[in-house]
Amino acid sequence: MGYFSFIIPFFQSFSEARGAAAPVFRLIDEGNDVNVNESDVWKEDQESIYNINGDIEFDNVNFIYPSRKDAPVLRKLSLIARAGQTTALVGSSGCGKSTCISLFLRFYEPSSGRITVDGRSITDYNVKQLRQNIGVILFGISIYENIRFGKVDATREEIEKAAQEANAHHFIMKLPNKYETLVGERGIQLSGGEKQRIALARALVKQPTFLLLDEATSALDNISEKMVQEALDRACKGRTTIVIAHRLTTIQNAHQIYVLDNGSVIEQGTHETLIAKEGGMYQSMVKRQQMERIDDDKDDMASTQKATEEDEKLTSTTGCGKSTIVQLLERFYDVTSGQLYLDGVDIRKLNLQWVRSHFGLISQEPILFDLTIAENIAYGLENVPMEDIINAASRTNIHQFIEKLPQGYETRVGLKGSFLSGGEKQRIAIARVLLRRPKILLLDEATSAMDSHNQQIIQEALEQAQREDSSRTSLTIAHRLSTIRSCDLICVLDGGHIVESGTHTELIQRRGAYYKMLAENNL
Repeated sequence: MGYFSFIIPFFQSFSEARGAAAPVFRLIDEGNDVNVNESDVWKEDQESIYNINGDIEFDNVNFIYPSRKDAPVLRKLSLIARAGQTTALVGSSGCGKSTCISLFLRFYEPSSGRITVDGRSITDYNVKQLRQNIGVILFGISIYENIRFGKVDATREEIEKAAQEANAHHFIMKLPNKYETLVGERGIQLSGGEKQRIALARALVKQPTFLLLDEATSALDNISEKMVQEALDRACKGRTTIVIAHRLTTIQNAHQIYVLDNGSVIEQGTHETLIAKEGGMYQSMVKRQQMERIDDDKDDMASTQKATEEDEKLTSTTGCGKSTIVQLLERFYDVTSGQLYLDGVDIRKLNLQWVRSHFGLISQEPILFDLTIAENIAYGLENVPMEDIINAASRTNIHQFIEKLPQGYETRVGLKGSFLSGGEKQRIAIARVLLRRPKILLLDEATSAMDSHNQQIIQEALEQAQREDSSRTSLTIAHRLSTIRSCDLICVLDGGHIVESGTHTELIQRRGAYYKMLAENNL
């Protein structure tokens, strides 16, 4: 019995290893496409990649994800990204924008149609060399090494220059170990904005032929976004650039804008020509975002909403400690000094599992499991009626999308939700939290991956959830003021300290840090 007691703690590890091994063996056993020669795909081809002009063309491209063979993602899509110019792709969440980049990087192959570079099929180029612009996930190594992944032979000077261009050098130099600071697995030691700026630095250090920006500034506060946008504008000159953005202010200077809907191009032109098109989708999207700015003084900030008679906001720039507050509440870490109370009790004295069971966390990087959509929404609960699952999905405006899928709620989402767009993943994650009806709601950039239309729907659903239970406490971190302006108390953070607090009106009248953030936004 003594030996057996030593083995018991390892049973969970054995179980996890067995589960992790299954997809690995499936990949190993998977047969090769008879039309694809693996040696040709990966062989070096010095002439093909270095002697190109850079025109990218999608010609009548159709695409269907392998797991959703009856649900086309792209339908006869045709577009051209000219060399040395910036081409923007806009549209609602799930319309196929990010899929275009995935196809260009050859994560998937089109079902039909052609993707060409300088008139030559993309399949003729070496895959490794084409994938020079990928760099979304941060590795558990130093900041210096993370940036160097963009260019292995980069000098220290080149790395620091790239960090400066991405507005990352200043915060890096404030860290105890500076560029040698370990970022942790998936960059867990950094805020969302800090991770994004390091990823931008990695893209800039490699001086790529193609620059692919998929919501490159979505996690940044407004001040940092403008500085990084200026750096990106400089970096785009002379390069073939494709930009995907929900914030239309970031793509107004694009040489060509394509508006996608349901996998097809429905409008194209410059910002000026599209905005002049009465009744057009682009004009409608711009007007909606302009109304948000007028009505809500849209800004980059964080907030704490407290629905028990009083709402709070924490506002500040990226990296000031907003997300750290959520991590302390979830007890991913404990406070170094001082106390953190929950209903007057030191949170460290409470049972960890009990505390977390009362939290509903929605982060800017939604967590989904390789299960069905229904199982993901009901995750952590037992015997959930299908009616409740559908109701939660309807409240987050994802039900109609799910119903159109061949297998509906039984559709598997893939590893980490890889078969879904960012906005679709986020709405499913929010539906899961709404179904749990937590006593404490933690929202960390909950709507960052959504277009304005879906953001408004989700915001209404979250506000309704607060009204349903007046005792529910909500803590929200957001860059869009439209999601937090209605709160009763706003706390402005700087360097981990609260430097200002009050209502929206009070802080505007005070003309302090909060007022300056709003003024900066409207420049």
